[in-house]
Amino acid sequence: MQSPTAEELLTSVFGLSPEHAQQIADHIDICKGLLAAGTDMDTVQQHLKDQGVPIITAILITRLLGDEPITLRAAREIVECSPARTPSTTCSQPTTAHRPR
Repeated sequence: MQSPTAEELLTSVFGLSPEHAQQIADHIDICKGLLAAGTDMDTVQQHLKDQGVPIITAILITRLLGDEPITLRAAREIVECSPARTPSTTCSQPTTAHRPR
């Protein structure tokens, strides 16, 4: 699946400004590049956190990283259960089963 453009994000996600849509599209491209280079999802999540990406935006980005969009629930688990976002193992399920490829 090709990364969504800022224009596609604007039409599919209610309430985004053009600037925010472009930022999200740019993050998606960068994260896809990291994954293509062999970076694991935990490192991608750390990158998003280091860039100041809020959790809800990280969930949207994560949802759109795979060849096919994953479920919102799976994306939420990946983000919330990543070591970057939680200091302990408080998640009930491992996130490896839901990682985009």
